[in-house]
Amino acid sequence: MQYLALLASALSGAFMALQGVFNSRLTQKAGLFRGNLYIHLIAVGLALVLYLILPHPVIREKLTFLDFMGGFLAPAIIMLVVYGITKTGAFSATVAIVAAQTLSAALLDNFGLLGLEKKSFTFVELLGAVLIVSGVYLVLKIK
Repeated sequence: MQYLALLASALSGAFMALQGVFNSRLTQKAGLFRGNLYIHLIAVGLALVLYLILPHPVIREKLTFLDFMGGFLAPAIIMLVVYGITKTGAFSATVAIVAAQTLSAALLDNFGLLGLEKKSFTFVELLGAVLIVSGVYLVLKIK
């Protein structure tokens, strides 16, 4: 198993939780749309700096509209995360986010959607998905 890749993924999850809280604080002060704009301007500026100083491969394939969909989803993701954290708190919102990410990723893998290699569910993975949904229910029901 590739432990470094899993560690990097886990670290990104921690960063996402922090980002949600920081973004929520900013949009409470600056407003939802202006805060979202600031967040994306910072991201574009940082991406541009990294693009200019780090080596990167030459584009060898024709890019399609689908290749850019992450950019179109980014503002909606930030606004939805900020709304969720503002209304329910960081923990409840993050539990719902992680559960939805996990189940969505499982469906994308299982059906080989969006160009992913098809990876059928195993019984253990299906059981894990049931446990995730049960955990979300418990976290949100108790509050």
